[in-house]
Amino acid sequence: MPKPIDRRVRRTRKALRDALMTLITEKGYDAITVQDITDEADLARATFYLHYRDKDELLSKSMEDVYDDLVARLEAHHPTESDAPLDLIAFRHVAEHTDFYHVIFGAQGVASFVLRLRHYMVKVARNTYAPVFVGQNPSLVDALLHQQAGALIGTISWWLENDMPHTPEQMAHLTHILGLV
Repeated sequence: MPKPIDRRVRRTRKALRDALMTLITEKGYDAITVQDITDEADLARATFYLHYRDKDELLSKSMEDVYDDLVARLEAHHPTESDAPLDLIAFRHVAEHTDFYHVIFGAQGVASFVLRLRHYMVKVARNTYAPVFVGQNPSLVDALLHQQAGALIGTISWWLENDMPHTPEQMAHLTHILGLV
């Protein structure tokens, strides 16, 4: 079992992540430097490098933290014990992490993030539904998983761009009807 992360480390990483999100909104990802991030977080550059190699790793780890939480919720889902479908769990997660998603999917967001997100979603789906794919053409399965992940990303983006005019339950119902999840 992994050792829990020290509270000081968690606080430092959160400060750096929050600074990155703020700066993406203000300047756009490409214009941000490590110095900008440490200035915004009120931390020394050396502190940044104790935790991350560069701003790309900070972004990647931030994404992984948010999505590991989602994956944990999905893995804990037992259809016989819960009436919450997987798509509802996903939309509730987006609603809980609205600030993060607004920044990432916003006009100043990070194009490479969407690509990483899609690949991450495909990896999780492939692992989660592996028994279903036994005997199927791996290339076709891969194409289908990427199509489904892209459709869900597009739906979430629309939802955020329009200030979330529908509840997570309504969005989950819509994606379920359309077969997006």
